[in-house]
Amino acid sequence: MRISLLLSLIVTLPACAPAASTRTGTIYAGRSDGEPSMECLPDADVADDAFTTHMTRGRDLARASFEVPDPQFPADHAAATLSAWAEGPLRTWIEQKTHAVDSARQELDLAAEENHRQRIMGGAIVGLMHEDIGRIISRMPVPEDLANEPVILAAFEHVIQGQAAPYFRLARQAYRACSLNAVSPESMQHWSRFCRERMDNLPDADEPSGGPDGTTVEVTHD
Repeated sequence: MRISLLLSLIVTLPACAPAASTRTGTIYAGRSDGEPSMECLPDADVADDAFTTHMTRGRDLARASFEVPDPQFPADHAAATLSAWAEGPLRTWIEQKTHAVDSARQELDLAAEENHRQRIMGGAIVGLMHEDIGRIISRMPVPEDLANEPVILAAFEHVIQGQAAPYFRLARQAYRACSLNAVSPESMQHWSRFCRERMDNLPDADEPSGGPDGTTVEVTHD
């Protein structure tokens, strides 16, 4: 009777999930310069079997956001042409891009709530996605026909910078949270260096008036 009960317990106990594999070999420290991309990211200290479904989905959606084709600037750099292009194709591109980023961000927020490592990684990915948008917008050419109108030209450049600034601020928030969260564990500290260096390479921008917004840009002390 006792043996039968013991056997039934063994049969009905759920099998333990396999432990996540520690990454072996040289760990890539990431690329803090150059164009934002998923390829810039450092290696995690664990293999991919450690990640949850939300993290895997978030990374896939983030990769898709970088695959949205960059907008093609008009060949004519006259002020009227550039203004019309900004209100049309550029606005459409920003909407498509931010929709892709938001989709990835939703999954990364959920992943960040699941464990500290994913919170670190999510912050870095969110930073890269927003930096990408900011850098594309900031490349908009200035009107050639305003070369002799320095005041108007400066105002035009100010508008461009103003359009890019919110994305750089969001990137800065995410990178800062990543750099602070990644002080531990020691095996993830290379992410802290990566995020700090990417943050330092961003254009100067005013700090946002509010606090961090969202899980992936939240500093925790797990």
